[in-house]
Amino acid sequence: MRSPWISSIFRPGREAVPLHRARGGLARLLLTVLLPLVLGPLLTVALLLYRQAQADLTHQVLAQLTALSSLKEKQIDDWAFNRQADMNNLAKTPDVLAAVQAFILVEDPLQGEAQGQAGMRAAGQALQSRFDAYLRDTNNAEYFALLVARADTGEVVLASTSGQKMLGQKFLDEAYFRTARGAALVAPARYDPRLNAREVTIVAAAPLQDPKQGTIAVLMGIIPDDRLLDIIAPTPGLGSTGRAYVITGDGYELGINVTPDQPKPFSVGIESAVVRHENGAGQYTNQAQQRVVGTYRWLIRHEIALLVEQNVSEAYAPLTRAGVIFAIILVLAVVVSVFGVLTFTRFLTRPIQELTDRAVRMAGGDLTARVTIYRADEIGLLAQTFNSMVDQLRDLYEGLEAKVEARTRQLQAAAEVGRAATSILNIELLLTRALELIRERFGYYHASIFLLDDEGKYAFLRESTGEIGALLKARGHRLAVGSNSIIGWVTANRRPRVASDVGKDPVHFKNELLPDTRSEAAIPLLVGDRLIGALDVQSRASNAFTPADLEVLQILADQLAVAIENGRLFSRQQRLTQFEQFIAEFTAKIHRASNLDAIVETAAIELGRAFGAHKAVVRLAGAPPVGAQSAPDREASPRDNGQNTPPNGGDQH
Repeated sequence: MRSPWISSIFRPGREAVPLHRARGGLARLLLTVLLPLVLGPLLTVALLLYRQAQADLTHQVLAQLTALSSLKEKQIDDWAFNRQADMNNLAKTPDVLAAVQAFILVEDPLQGEAQGQAGMRAAGQALQSRFDAYLRDTNNAEYFALLVARADTGEVVLASTSGQKMLGQKFLDEAYFRTARGAALVAPARYDPRLNAREVTIVAAAPLQDPKQGTIAVLMGIIPDDRLLDIIAPTPGLGSTGRAYVITGDGYELGINVTPDQPKPFSVGIESAVVRHENGAGQYTNQAQQRVVGTYRWLIRHEIALLVEQNVSEAYAPLTRAGVIFAIILVLAVVVSVFGVLTFTRFLTRPIQELTDRAVRMAGGDLTARVTIYRADEIGLLAQTFNSMVDQLRDLYEGLEAKVEARTRQLQAAAEVGRAATSILNIELLLTRALELIRERFGYYHASIFLLDDEGKYAFLRESTGEIGALLKARGHRLAVGSNSIIGWVTANRRPRVASDVGKDPVHFKNELLPDTRSEAAIPLLVGDRLIGALDVQSRASNAFTPADLEVLQILADQLAVAIENGRLFSRQQRLTQFEQFIAEFTAKIHRASNLDAIVETAAIELGRAFGAHKAVVRLAGAPPVGAQSAPDREASPRDNGQNTPPNGGDQH
């Protein structure tokens, strides 16, 4: 069915208006304007992102280097403290102290010189054996040699086997030696050819004190620099170019063999730490002429510089990769922008005529007209809007037609129910016709009408569709008002209820004879404020009831309620009329009776016929019981008056 107002809008007779195609240097203009607008923000954002990434990565790298430097410094402190404790404990060992006392002090000046020298040699041999055993212990692997130097001259007089070549060396001029006469310490790492002609060495020292004489000697443990390098060298997390190293206060690097003509290492980091005793971080060129990012700090307790470095190329490798990605994106953006602008200007005017032609066709009523233009600009948007408008108009038209048709069927059903309500006074026929119309026109699975009993406690099934409805009626199906069912809820609350999904509705009553029900709606039947029942409809589909459906169902329920009430009133009026007619006829016949016997006989016959009794007995007041054969009693059968006895006849007293 075609709506007349649609036809009036899309009527033929309109003509297309020809349009001129655009000309000129629009491509150059758009290229000049759009490229800076597109590329300018893109370049700015890319540069800002690159700078931000650079700053974040620099902060991350420096934080990692600083954390590693702090860790190394803590490890160096712990290592030095342990070495200091080693020497202090060894110096206080009774056998070591006794051997040193025997070797250095002469307890009895009356003893002969030969006897004193023999005792010194024995003490020296015992102490050398004691030192060698100490160095062989794996717990003391840090030490290369052990020395004992006299406190007064600083001369080495006793040594382990590994330190025999250092006998006779004097260290009295060393500041750490003079300090060690009073307390244990670890001397700053430095190059001392007296201890090792090729490497930087570290000395741990502690005083050997006699209870009477005070400090008589200094115990010195010689530590190779590679022991400390085992702590410093590992650089976890810094990649293949990460490096941590130490520069001594005299400018030598730990772990590097010292030669007479070897230049001392130099870099900005080394100079800042060793010369100026500064702590800091940054980018600089190391002694291998490589650009590095590093941290440097002067460890004042140990008089050494600790440096942790990583090549810039490796540290900023993620930034380099990001820069390459940014560059690729920029190149692609330039190519896409130029191509897009050229394509836009080249095909700018082509769709105008097509849009015009399709608009004229649509105005003529052709709702299938579409524009085949695919553009990402205003023209493309216009084409999409045009197609969307056509689709919406077509969908609107089809939807309106469908809605009008559905609503028309529903209203026709309501009208037919209304006509049936006014033309059919028999309630049974009325309800049967109404339910069949509802099920047929609405396409519902099942429809029923429940009426309340006289006490208002139960809703009895009065009429239902199909064989299932007949079976339910034969069973005397009923639901209590307020029971756990849709009908029970509606009759208790006097309001419509819809179960869009009966499986999830808490008050739905599942009927085994209606297994396909998926949604259900019930409308109360109200006459004024008085509830007489409910209309129930069920569907095989979930969410089957729209607001429009409920409105029409409410109209039908109101019509049915009025029709049912009218039918009841009509039946009651019919019975009253029949009763009044019977009374009139009965009175007339009584009046025509000539004597008492005729009156009694007429009354018995008419009453028996009226109530459908097989036999009627009229007993006058004060008469003897039946069977006494008294004149005032009369017994008569309706057949005596030539009337047929009703099928359900019986005795009536």
